[in-house]
Amino acid sequence: MWPRVCVADRIIRPMKDWLSISEGSAMRFIKGLYFWVVAFTVTIILFTLLSIAHAMATLRGRGADGRAAHKFAALWGRLMIYLMPGWSCEVDGKEYLPRDYQPMVIVANHESMSDIWAIYFLGIQFRWLSKDAVFRIPVIGQAMRWSNYVSVDRSSRQSGIEALAESAKRIKQGLSMFFFPEGTRSLDGVIKPFKNGAFKLARDEGVSVLPIAIHGAGAMLPKHSWIPGRARIKIKVLPPQPAPPADADLEAYGEAIRQQIIGAHDSLVAAKADV
Repeated sequence: MWPRVCVADRIIRPMKDWLSISEGSAMRFIKGLYFWVVAFTVTIILFTLLSIAHAMATLRGRGADGRAAHKFAALWGRLMIYLMPGWSCEVDGKEYLPRDYQPMVIVANHESMSDIWAIYFLGIQFRWLSKDAVFRIPVIGQAMRWSNYVSVDRSSRQSGIEALAESAKRIKQGLSMFFFPEGTRSLDGVIKPFKNGAFKLARDEGVSVLPIAIHGAGAMLPKHSWIPGRARIKIKVLPPQPAPPADADLEAYGEAIRQQIIGAHDSLVAAKADV
C-alpha cells in the first residue's frame, strides 16, 4: 500500500497543484500537453489490461454481460479526473443509487462529453445508451462493446426501437440503463426538453426512474479548446421516481422529471456561486 501513497503524495499531487495554479500561455500549453499524454497513457494501459481480462473471461465462458469491462471503464473515468490538475468530482445522494441486480432507468442532463468520466464516480453497474459514432472510435468503441453498452443511430427510428429492445435486455439482466434524454449536449447550460425513450423503457419494464443533475463538467474541456479548464464537478442524485403507469402521458412524466433535474441543477449552480 505504501508505494501507492508515496507516488500520490510525492509526485502526482505536487504536480497537479503546480499545474493548477500556474497561468500564462506557456503553462497552458504544458497543461494541455500533460492532459493528452496522461489521457493517451491511461487509456492504452487500461485497454491493454482489459483486453487480457476479456480474453481470459471469454475462455472461461464469462464476461458476456460486460460487468468486468464496465469496472475498467469506471476506473478509467475516475483516473482521468483524479490525475487532471484543477479537476474534482463530488457526488451527493449516493443513498438513492440502485443496488446490484435492482435495476433502474437513470436519466441526467448532458453538459459535455466529459460528463461520462464524472458519471463513473457513481460507482455502480450500469449500461450507457450511446450514439453509434462513439462505438466507431478506436479503442474506446471496442471497450464499449465489451462493456455491453447499447448503440443507437439517432437518425434512424428503427435503430431507436432496436436500442430500446437491447436496453430492455440489460434491465432483465439486472443492469441499470443510463440515458441523457436531451439527446445531445447542452452547450449553453439550458436543459433541453427530454425525449421519451427512457421513460417508455421504465414503463414497459416496470422499473423506477432515477433523476441525476450534473454541474461543472462542461468546464473540463471547453468547446473548441484542446486545453483543459478548471472543473469542480458536482453530481446530485435525486430520489427515484416510480415507473410510469401503463396509461401515463410520457411527455408529462418526462417533463416532471426534467423539472426535478432543473431544480437540482439550479441549486448546484447557486451553491457553487456562494463558495
